Amino acid sequence: METNLKEINSYTRQLDITIAWELIQDEYKKEFSRARSSYSMKGFRKGKVPENIVKKNLGPSIEAHFAEDSINTYYRKALDELELAPINQASIDNLEFSEGLALSFSARFEVNPKIELPKYKKKFKVKAVRYIPENDDIEQTLTHYQEQHASIKTIETGAETGHFIRGDFNVLDESGLPIIGSKMENQYIRLGFGLFKDDAEKAFIGAKEGDEVDVSIQNKENTVKYRVNINRIEEQILPEIDDELAKIINEKTNSLGELKNIIKEEIQTSLDKDHSELVRKEIIDYFVNNSKLDAPESMVSLYLEQIKEDLEKRKQPIDDPQFKENYQSHAEWNIKWYLIKDKIIEAENIDISDEELHAKIEEAISKNKENEKQIRTFYGQSENKQKLYSEMLNDRLFERLNEFAKVKVVEESTNELRKKQAA
Repeated sequence: METNLKEINSYTRQLDITIAWELIQDEYKKEFSRARSSYSMKGFRKGKVPENIVKKNLGPSIEAHFAEDSINTYYRKALDELELAPINQASIDNLEFSEGLALSFSARFEVNPKIELPKYKKKFKVKAVRYIPENDDIEQTLTHYQEQHASIKTIETGAETGHFIRGDFNVLDESGLPIIGSKMENQYIRLGFGLFKDDAEKAFIGAKEGDEVDVSIQNKENTVKYRVNINRIEEQILPEIDDELAKIINEKTNSLGELKNIIKEEIQTSLDKDHSELVRKEIIDYFVNNSKLDAPESMVSLYLEQIKEDLEKRKQPIDDPQFKENYQSHAEWNIKWYLIKDKIIEAENIDISDEELHAKIEEAISKNKENEKQIRTFYGQSENKQKLYSEMLNDRLFERLNEFAKVKVVEESTNELRKKQAA
């Protein structure tokens, strides 16, 4: 068998394979004999048709069948000899074969590309924002707690701004009649909030239990007219934000001031977690942007298909011409990092031992002893244990990379974050 390997690009290879007739003639004769033994023709017993007639009538189909069966055998043999590991199914071209001549074909496939990592051990710079909470964040959290501990009062004197209305909504047609099957029962809205502001709110002001109110609601795409049968009008009675409420919210606090400090710490902990994730993303960007590699087309295509399947499961519309444009660069970025990550893990000899994995599971059990049986059952499933292994391996990878990263932390207030989100 003769082979010739051509490098089409950094991840595509073409393998030309030629097998001399002498190496395959015995197998071909067996194939021919099998075909002849089952061939029947008028005037001859089954399997006794003369060889020359069989060749004339079946020769091309026997050759094609033999070539097809032989391709996989010799392709796999060539891969083993050359120590190649394709990452996709090969496409076969230039197939040539006839009895008495060599069998030759070309197989084109993709392999993991060569990856040239940047010289990251000489320290590399990344920048990430760390947000610091403002009083507004603490006040918003306190307001949320205040609403959680509110009492409800039924209103009989007429609806006002801020009141809650529970009612049955019917969509109206152009003539103002309810559309059959459109009724949405026991909906809960708040006047002055969301879609029920301005003109939509005015329609309800002064309304009472048992009233019917026609209201037009402006959605993103159009305006929908509803007839609302009001079942109940309620007012939320908020408790005072004081030391007593603070003690109810958190039994470990003695004053509102203490609760505010706890809330501030909790918010900062959450923001710091976001900061850590941002540092990781900046590290990934550094490697993706500074490593030399191309994302194999087959891996990108598979990733795009997975995105499409996920969108379809979530019933999200897919515009095929726009889909690739929206997700192509995202797919390439993720495939590159997937390949780079494996390269770094190999280069740094990073791993998680069975003992470490077991210790992590035992730690989870020690923190939640009442659910020990469920936790052991969960991690008794190989896919869940593998997921935990991958998470621990990923954490260890970034612990190592953080040793080489020089992180410039830029502190900004959450007010700046809100401005960015509103822009």
